[in-house]
This record gives sequence, C-alpha cells and structure tokens, in this order.
Amino acid sequence: MPQDLWDRVQALLTENRQGGSRMAGSSEPCLLSGLLFDDRGNVMSPSHARKANGRRYRYYVSQAVLQGRQESTGSIRRVSAEAIESLVERALCESLPKAKQAEWPRFSIEQKRERIKRLVERITMRVDEIQIGLTEVGRDQLSEVAPSGLMCIATVMRAGVGGRQILPRDGASARVDRSLVKALAWARDLRQRLERDGKSLDELAREDGCSRPYVSSMIRLAYLAPGITQSILQGTQPPQLTLADLMQRDIPANWSDQRIAFGFL
Repeated sequence: MPQDLWDRVQALLTENRQGGSRMAGSSEPCLLSGLLFDDRGNVMSPSHARKANGRRYRYYVSQAVLQGRQESTGSIRRVSAEAIESLVERALCESLPKAKQAEWPRFSIEQKRERIKRLVERITMRVDEIQIGLTEVGRDQLSEVAPSGLMCIATVMRAGVGGRQILPRDGASARVDRSLVKALAWARDLRQRLERDGKSLDELAREDGCSRPYVSSMIRLAYLAPGITQSILQGTQPPQLTLADLMQRDIPANWSDQRIAFGFL
C-alpha cells in the first residue's frame, strides 16, 4: 500500500477513535482535520496534551511521529492547532469577497470546517511557510488572490504558551483583525447602552436585529483588559486569539487571568 494512502487510513482511524473530526473528550471540532500534511507527505492528525496547570493544549501531530517512523518525519513534527487554524482561517476569510467575509464570524466551527473543506484540497506545513492548495471551488472563488490555485503564508516558529508557536513572518503578526476590531466596537457600544441608557439585553437584541444569546456573548468583549484591547487594535495579539475563539470561551473577570488565558503571558 502506498505510504500516502496508508497515512490517510491511519489518520481516519485516529479520527474515528477520537469521534470524527473532534478531539477525545471534547465537543470542539478540528478545523483542518484530514487537510493538513507535513512537508514529507505525512498526514498531521489532531491530538492534545494537558499541562500541569490543568489547561488542555490542542495540536496537529505528524502520523510519522504517531506511528514511530522517526526517519520519515517532516520538518514540522507537531504544531499548535489554535495557531495553524487561526492563520489558515484568516488567510482564507480575508481572500473571500467582502460579502462572504462579513458572514464568516457568524458561522459555527462546524460550518467553518465545511466551508474550508470546499475551498481547500491540501495544506502543507513547511519550516518557513504554509502552502494552501485549493479545490476547483476554491480556485474559482479565490482566483484574484491565488490564480495558480496555491496560497502561501510566510511563517516563523517561536517559543510560546503550550510549546512552539507558528507566527506570520515579516510583520504579518501585526496585521489587524478587522472582524475582531469591529466586534470590540460593537461590544463597547452595547455596554454603553446597557449601563448608560438602562437597556435590557432583550431590548439591545431587538434594536440590533440579533438574538439575545448573541448579544450576551458579544457584550463580554467590552470587559477585556485594556492591554488586550489595545493589542487587538494594533494587531499584535497572539495569532490564535480570534473572534470565534473569544465568543466560545469564558472571559475571566480578573485582567491578569485574561492575559494568561489568552496567551499574552
């Protein structure tokens, strides 16, 4: 059996044991499951580790490592799931037409995964770049930014929370996430109307044409630490800190705890 086919079979078996495209013991799907490869053609499968502090860190690990084939491993043996997912998601989202970009933050993780699978055929991890090979649908929708059907993100590896982190190179780490900045502005406006005008969450939801649970989740962003807010406005926040991540996670009341939870320390 060809090694590439064997790796795909092993990755599928791993995912089946872990519950499809989800991590064991988690309800969170893995955005890039089945799409990510190292630079020697090995599938990189979802995995996780729990550190002494009790926090669980997600990774994609080369099947060559998982199978004990050390001589076959590529240059990237393991990568932070949050970091690689954030980079790929941002690159794809910002390459879409404006109307589709505006829709993206509202999608669930499962919905994003389905859309990424329609756009992306294969993602290859290299030491200095991420190569995103597009499907026919992807080449059609992203023809202006990737006429060859291949998108590349220049990267650099640095030490970070939970292990080595993959970051955009040449100042791309200071790229402002416009959807996140807009969400912060909306959250601050919601907070003002709640505290200054005495509006209820139901009233805010009706005025803004969305659901009460969505307003309840969004307004929490107005209580982020000033330093975190400033970092987001400047585009220097950790790459894994996305709007989708913030909307789904608890936000500690203590500012120091926020910095730890969101990878600033």
